[in-house]
This record gives sequence, C-alpha cells and structure tokens, in this order.
Amino acid sequence: MTVPAAIHANLWVALEESGVLTPRSLILPEGVSEDECENILGMLRSINEMSYFAQGDLFIYLKDNHSDEALVRVIEAWGMNYHSCENKMSLCRSVRPSVRREELSFAHHDVIRRLLPDDQRHWLKQAIENNWTRRQFRDEVHGEKVLPPAVSHDLPDVVRDALSGAREMMDGWLVSRDSYQRLKSALGET
Repeated sequence: MTVPAAIHANLWVALEESGVLTPRSLILPEGVSEDECENILGMLRSINEMSYFAQGDLFIYLKDNHSDEALVRVIEAWGMNYHSCENKMSLCRSVRPSVRREELSFAHHDVIRRLLPDDQRHWLKQAIENNWTRRQFRDEVHGEKVLPPAVSHDLPDVVRDALSGAREMMDGWLVSRDSYQRLKSALGET
C-alpha cells in the first residue's frame, strides 16, 4: 500500500513532537490502531527505501562535484562500508531518477541496472502491474538462476561443487536444491 508523502511527513512530525519517535526507538502508547501501525510501518519502509537512493545520489554528487578523496572521507567519517556505498552509487548512476519508480524497492531497481533506460522503464512497469517480488522480477527479467546438481556423495566434493558453482545474489548465496540436499545428507542431516 502506498501512502502519500504528505501523510508520512505529518505522521513523522507528530511522532517526533510527542516523543514517541527518537533516533533510537519507537515507543507507541496504548490504543494505537492496527491501521495506524500499518501507516507507521509504511512511513518507515518508505524512509528506508528512500535512504538507499538518496545516499547513492549523494555519493554521486560528492564524487562528481568534489573528489574521490572527499567521497572516501565522508564514507569513512560515517563508518560506512565502501563497497556498499559504491553499489548504491552504481545503481543510482545506472537507473536515473526519471526512470525510478517509488512503488518498487531499491532491490527491484538493482535487477534492471544493466538494461537500457527504455527497457528499465518497461520492466519496472511490468513489475508494478504484476506485483512481482524482487525474486519473481529477477526471474522474469533474467531467467531463473539455479546451479547444476552435485555429482558426488563425498562431503568435501559436495562442498567444493556447491561453492565453485554458487553465485552470490542480492539476498545471499544460491545453490541448487539437489546440492543442498546432498550436502545435508553428507552431514548426516535429513
């Protein structure tokens, strides 16, 4: 559910002014309705998603208008992971603000980062119309990614096969179901 930004802004101010929202906590009083909780969650999720794009755009600005050294200084001053910041910056360079869709997550936009802008627009529209999760979206755009099954029952061989063929995806490592089952079997788990 998308809640208009004005409602989020008003809700944010009301929560801050009442002392319910602090930099490190959200303490709700008794009697907050389920709908109000849903609106608060929507606001927090929107802020979280917005943060990824805003950080990426800020890093681009720093690099383009100041220097690589300025970018590194700011990242280090805030104790951030450089690789993570570089990833945000890369995605924001690849998927321009005019293409981005607020209905979709940063992870959805990551799926189409290597496509041309017209293709990005097409696929983002499809993701919205079909209400695809990030994984469903990735599978539609790039095809399902599954690794070949393990060919041995020996634990070291199974682990080597699984690791050599594993691909790191946004949500972790992906190995085939067969490789996973063989690994569990080799470990004596059922």
